[in-house]
Amino acid sequence: MPEESHRHRSERQRSPFLLFFKTYWVEILIAVGLVLAVFLLFEQMNIRGMLSGWAIAAGNLGLNLVVRLINSLVGFSARLGLSELIAIPMLIGVVILLIWRIRWRLRNTPALVDAHCPQCGGGLQRVHRQFADRAVSIFVPVRRYRCTNRDCGWSGMRVSTHSGRGRAKPAPQ
Repeated sequence: MPEESHRHRSERQRSPFLLFFKTYWVEILIAVGLVLAVFLLFEQMNIRGMLSGWAIAAGNLGLNLVVRLINSLVGFSARLGLSELIAIPMLIGVVILLIWRIRWRLRNTPALVDAHCPQCGGGLQRVHRQFADRAVSIFVPVRRYRCTNRDCGWSGMRVSTHSGRGRAKPAPQ
């Protein structure tokens, strides 16, 4: 295998433009915004009128949607009895409590959070997460690992016990 493939991404050669953009992307966005604002102040076309017309139309549309939603909710709540008004918030609270408890169980189950391979007991190494891993992380903080034992080849997710970056906690001895 070529030596280049074993290098870490930060050690590879980057183009000066990409390095500059990665370092100063916020300042570049500020400069573009400043130029756009000055252009809009001094332009001779009727862009300001057109943009303000779009903004007013979008605002009216959003306001009408909010008013219709409020009217629908008021009409719906007028048809509800006292038992439904108590049951709906209670049901929402119980579902939230259930989700919280499942999340707590997942984060505190030793079989899911230890830093040893579930197949061979070898060490684990963090690898880049996939899109599905990131979607799951919205509810339960997970990280993707692979077994350091080349014969095993296990790769999968482990639950992270903290929200910061780092490694999973070691398995109990």
